[in-house]
Amino acid sequence: MAHKNILITGAAGFLGPQLAARLLNDISYKVYMTDLSEPSVPGKVAFPENCVCIKADLCDSGSVDRLLGSATHWHAIFIFHGIMSVGSEENPDLSMKVNIDATRALLLAISKFSKDKSGSSMPRVIYASSQAVYGPPYTAGILTDDTPATPDGVYGSHKLMMEIFINDLHRRGLIDAYSIRLPTVVVRPGAPSRAASAFLSGLIREPMAGLQCIIPTLDRSLRNTICSPRVMVENFLRMMQLPSDGMPPNVRAVQMPAIVVTVQEMMDALAKVAGEDKLKLLKEEEDEEAERLLKGWPQQATFDNAKRLGLLFDDSVEQMFREYVDSLSS
Repeated sequence: MAHKNILITGAAGFLGPQLAARLLNDISYKVYMTDLSEPSVPGKVAFPENCVCIKADLCDSGSVDRLLGSATHWHAIFIFHGIMSVGSEENPDLSMKVNIDATRALLLAISKFSKDKSGSSMPRVIYASSQAVYGPPYTAGILTDDTPATPDGVYGSHKLMMEIFINDLHRRGLIDAYSIRLPTVVVRPGAPSRAASAFLSGLIREPMAGLQCIIPTLDRSLRNTICSPRVMVENFLRMMQLPSDGMPPNVRAVQMPAIVVTVQEMMDALAKVAGEDKLKLLKEEEDEEAERLLKGWPQQATFDNAKRLGLLFDDSVEQMFREYVDSLSS
């Protein structure tokens, strides 16, 4: 049988393995996972033999060419690699190299690959952008699909630059792409990342492990837009299958579904799901740079395009926390 070949960059990270696991439960997909360190085949999948793990440096053009040449055709390419928010702010040059230069080179290589393989259909490209493309003064109000992108940090600025590049490539018929503006995905397993929003996962992850979580703000009314990994992976698949005319040819970015919660509401959900005693493991400690970034991101949103496109939404932060606790026992 002819498989639908799926490429996932940054596949040793958080969402890549979860997307790969979902795809590898369907015999029709063959999944190529790539990262700087060779990824691992996700466990407990129906068809692990349909997974190919490749170590590749996307900053090297030769690696990119070899990677795209791993399959004769691509059904979809998910671009997940990147330097996160605080890491980008601390090292703008590295962010430029990875988030812009390597991504731009990959997109151009995809367009050339598609042209060379003109006998097959163009792959759907899904670029993981971020809500960090939004910033003051607009994030103080309600975010809509018409809200201008005004990033207030290196990470958001570089993401927006790639969105514009993708808009132009798609408009010119060189790729078939959507940029998806990700909210904070909660709960992220493992150690805290360099993202300013890392505490939003740590707020339940660390107490459930008996560890302390540092909350980098004293403002419990601070709002955050969050979604669960389950919902995000489902929406990746829906975006992969969405008709190309779901958005205008020169406007390819979609703000992905999320729910809006305050720090206090998340603390209340922790107490309800895991017990009041877990609140003792939360330490509120102001971090000016992290707080500046957090307050510059969307505080409220309508998500009209996401609803129109038929994307999935979470019900509540309590539901998200319960899903995480259930995952620990399974």
